[in-house]
Amino acid sequence: MYACIALLALSTSAYAQKDAKHELAQQLDSEISGALFERTVAAVEVRDCENGQILYSRNADLLLRPASNAKLFTSAAALLGLPENVHFRTTLSAVDSTLKSIVLTGGADPQLGEKDIQKLADIAHEGGVREIDTLFLDGTLLDDAFYGPGWMWDDESDPFMPYLSAFPFGGNTVRITCAASTQKGLPLEVSVFPSTRSITVENRAVSGSRTDLDIDKFPRSNRIVIEGTLRAGRKAHKRLSLWQPETVVAELLLASFRENGITADSVVIVHDAPWTVGGELGKVTHGIDRVLEELNKESDNLSAESLLRLLASEVSPGRHGISAEDGIAAMKHVLKKHGFPVDDLHLRDGSGISFYNLVPASFIGALLAGMAQTSHFERYAASLAVAGKDGTLQRRMRNLRFPGTFRGKTGTVSGVSALSGYAQAPGGRLLSVVILMQNFYGKHRPYREIQDRIVQHCLRYSGRLKEATPPR
Repeated sequence: MYACIALLALSTSAYAQKDAKHELAQQLDSEISGALFERTVAAVEVRDCENGQILYSRNADLLLRPASNAKLFTSAAALLGLPENVHFRTTLSAVDSTLKSIVLTGGADPQLGEKDIQKLADIAHEGGVREIDTLFLDGTLLDDAFYGPGWMWDDESDPFMPYLSAFPFGGNTVRITCAASTQKGLPLEVSVFPSTRSITVENRAVSGSRTDLDIDKFPRSNRIVIEGTLRAGRKAHKRLSLWQPETVVAELLLASFRENGITADSVVIVHDAPWTVGGELGKVTHGIDRVLEELNKESDNLSAESLLRLLASEVSPGRHGISAEDGIAAMKHVLKKHGFPVDDLHLRDGSGISFYNLVPASFIGALLAGMAQTSHFERYAASLAVAGKDGTLQRRMRNLRFPGTFRGKTGTVSGVSALSGYAQAPGGRLLSVVILMQNFYGKHRPYREIQDRIVQHCLRYSGRLKEATPPR
């Protein structure tokens, strides 16, 4: 009798699961079968991360552009392939015992900032440096391609397309603040960060009765022009890409040397080949957890490209002239080593900017489900944006009954909108959700709204909402 009851319970559970899966399929079908998708491709895959079962699949094997969902691969490979204590390093050394020729070796650290420049100057002073005749910059860690393959040249001034250098600074962006006087017709008050001679501003704008302000940068330069009007008493902010950040780093470092009482000539030589230096004076470092958060939560492209190259430098120690191709090769090597088939992974960069990137939704789903079974899952999930709370999902899905039940990575380029991540469904069931939409023209918002509804359908899968728990 007890055996019959147990068999009946199992049978009832199986039917309930089948019904829940069927209901989920109907809901997702209805979301991506409307007029919005008559000429737009939608690929969706949902998996149970515990057993790998595919609960829903539509167009999941099509090769599509992942946009910033490519960062999921970069961050996964970094966690799987890098030592836990690995750091980005920017090193200060002396050429010889005279301490008059100093070498700064770039480590492509996307977190390098003002405090680090000052610390390097302090290191020099504490190391006995009092007079410098030449500051050498060794940027040989990376190759000389300052943009990735498949990046759009006409996006050069946009901060989302960072200049790639062994010496990033401040996210490789220029931050501009304009303040209008309360009196109309007066020039705007303009502040710029970083403030160096290599960044020039032509301020042709004035305060007025309305705001019609244009702040732009000449291509392949740090020459910024401000034109138009800003409403009296108002402020405006703009971020632009920083061209040749190594020049800014050199200027700021020389200025910090002088503030520390070190006599410093203004001669700077940028080497284009590896060379041997004398003793190391010291270094500034940053771990990768903060970089991972910037990369996934904020979708920072510089962090992604820097991390990709750090991975290549760890896979091939001592290597110089590292390219995007080297980084992708290292990524594939690491993923394959950990059991992920990489034949369908067609990436040309680590950030998703490239228009050459192609990946099927099924591969992203396999990556997410696979990472959920590794010891790195907690750090991986923590790097993702939390719906309704932070990062690129801060303003999305604010109406979730249980905040924190979806963590994901957005993806946005022209004609492409993507969202992939983890949905903590009721009963502790963790699902991977992958949504790639592309080949549309116009606003992304209608597609994002559908993506959010798809996530909420997944959160209601197979149970009651009150049983839901945050992602583990």
